[in-house]
Amino acid sequence: MARFQPGPPGQSQADLGAQAQPAHPVWPASADWQPREAFQPRDAFQPREAFQPSPRYAAPGTPQPGTPQPGTFQSGTFQSGTSQPGTSQPAGAIPPPGTQPQPVFAARVAAVPSLTVQQQQPVGGPQPAQALALPKPQEPQPTRRKRRRRVITTVIVVVVLILGLAAAGGGYLLLRTRGTPRQTAVSYLSAWQRGQYAAMAKVSVNVPSTGLAVPIQSAATELGVRSTRLSLGAVTTNGGSGLARFTVTDDLASGHVWTYQGQLQLIKQNHRWWVNWSPSAIYPGLHAGERFALTSAWPARANILAAGGTVLSSPATIAQSESLALLTGYIGRATAKQAKALGAPYRAGDLIGIGGIEQAYQSQLAGRPSLTIQVVGPGKHLDATAEKFAAVPGKPVRTSIEMSVQLAAAHAIVTAKTNKPVDMVVIQPSTGHVLAVVERPGGFDRALEGIFPPGSTFKVITASALAKRGMTPASPVQCPATVTIDGRTIHNADNEHLGATNLQQAFAISCNTTFAELAVSRLNGRLLGAMARVYGFNATPSLGIPATLGSFSAPHSPIDLAADAFGQGTDLVNPLSQAAVAAAVESGTWRSPELVISPAPRVLAKPRKISATVLNTLRPMMRAVVTSGTAAGVGFPPGVYGKTGTAEYGTGPNPKSHGWFIGYRGDLAFAVIVEGGGFGADSAAPIANAFLRSVGP
Repeated sequence: MARFQPGPPGQSQADLGAQAQPAHPVWPASADWQPREAFQPRDAFQPREAFQPSPRYAAPGTPQPGTPQPGTFQSGTFQSGTSQPGTSQPAGAIPPPGTQPQPVFAARVAAVPSLTVQQQQPVGGPQPAQALALPKPQEPQPTRRKRRRRVITTVIVVVVLILGLAAAGGGYLLLRTRGTPRQTAVSYLSAWQRGQYAAMAKVSVNVPSTGLAVPIQSAATELGVRSTRLSLGAVTTNGGSGLARFTVTDDLASGHVWTYQGQLQLIKQNHRWWVNWSPSAIYPGLHAGERFALTSAWPARANILAAGGTVLSSPATIAQSESLALLTGYIGRATAKQAKALGAPYRAGDLIGIGGIEQAYQSQLAGRPSLTIQVVGPGKHLDATAEKFAAVPGKPVRTSIEMSVQLAAAHAIVTAKTNKPVDMVVIQPSTGHVLAVVERPGGFDRALEGIFPPGSTFKVITASALAKRGMTPASPVQCPATVTIDGRTIHNADNEHLGATNLQQAFAISCNTTFAELAVSRLNGRLLGAMARVYGFNATPSLGIPATLGSFSAPHSPIDLAADAFGQGTDLVNPLSQAAVAAAVESGTWRSPELVISPAPRVLAKPRKISATVLNTLRPMMRAVVTSGTAAGVGFPPGVYGKTGTAEYGTGPNPKSHGWFIGYRGDLAFAVIVEGGGFGADSAAPIANAFLRSVGP
């Protein structure tokens, strides 16, 4: 039977005829002819005998007939529709003359070393060169058993390939070192910076049984470390060991900053890099059983100064006005508890500030001691000196106290006829500076931190709110002896009454019933509270030492609103807050009071402007208090504006009361309270008068 031989890709049938003519005519084409069975790729034709190319196609180096080569096309290894990489030649086609046949499967297994694929040997001996012929449709197809063997052979080859690749890759993963020395050092130092000692231990070997928190925190306590900053430097390796250099910056409680170079010993174990931990990872040269010890010597303490430079903290100055000690505090020996609270290098027995400015500005006034950091072994044996720091002198703290004003206020209180406790604050309206603070007796600083009902001094706030609602000093009002609101009766002192009058006169004689009725009819809790905040109520002071300002709570009923309006509700004040109120009326701006001016603390409460409408109403009414009202008989010098107040406290039918007087003259504003002193015009106003006459114009 003749064999049909296809030509090289792209060659026509006519071109091929000249090279290989069939022995018999080609099967005649017929439109009616169909093969008896449909062609299936897996049952494709296999030649009975291995194809041997004709000598005319043999080229030097090509296989000779009867010598099959591994990986070449063999009987029973048909590849349907598969071409060689990089070519368009169909699988099984005869290559052009001079080219060697390429195995279809060889490219897939060539990458696996020593893997040999066994091929079936050709059936029969060498055959004469002849062309490949198309089989007749009725020729028998390969049996099912042969097909099964081919499938099994293919599966085995694929499994062998997968197992070989997996074994090679798995071995690589098992042997590869995870991470780098730098990554280990970064992990360790980052965890140290965050105080995560368990995370440090996870990347370390030779960790103590107690973990890393104990040795690291103990060293920090010994040094008095407030904060630590870490910075990684160079990382070097030598085979299975390495060294990571880093910089430590410790902020110490003494005020010193200690910077030193640290080292981490690195080691490779179990295919990972670790920190080979020892105490030297904290500080180079620190060994087991050693600790840090500090020795220090304090320089001379700096002074607390008045505005003019007078040393307020000196015994001589305090002897002139003992109230100054409430501001300055005093110097004492630290207890063990106080030294622990301050931290290293403070020790029991060191001089420290107690109370007032001395305590609040301890670090600035004390300066920094000379400091020696030592490494001490067992039995306090000195093993090494790690660092030495020179002493740094403290810096003075300057206040706003004017000694002339302080002494004038002190003289007024000392010479007062009353034996009741007296508290007084003087403020400069143009700046908010506290010029004087005096109280008798001493002890708790009631002038700055005390809380008292304001009494009728709160009518400054209520009158300001009424002015915002359109009332003026001439506005007509009623001043009955009593008024009933929500079933509760409010009365004036001694049931005094004016009947029909104006707002200025009702303010000057401090008519409670007038302001109670006006608050309920013209105001509400929101409006009154908003005006209180303009005058600094509920603000946070920034004196540099503990202090408080007025507090106002929103009323929940008409009677609460009425009581707040004349200062007998829940609102509370002290001389500091009320002096600031008077200063705001004089300057037109409420300013947060200031005492320490260098270094000045950050002022939390911003200045608040008082509207011209309020000032034009309030100022003449406060002047009327002194000229024709409750304080007219005190004998104030010219130019004084003020407001008296009588603030009841306690319970019972005849409660006790504090006496108030607040006011201003020129660039001085003041507030005086006589605790339990009764009427403000009788107790507090005379002390304010004595102060103004003593301080001069």
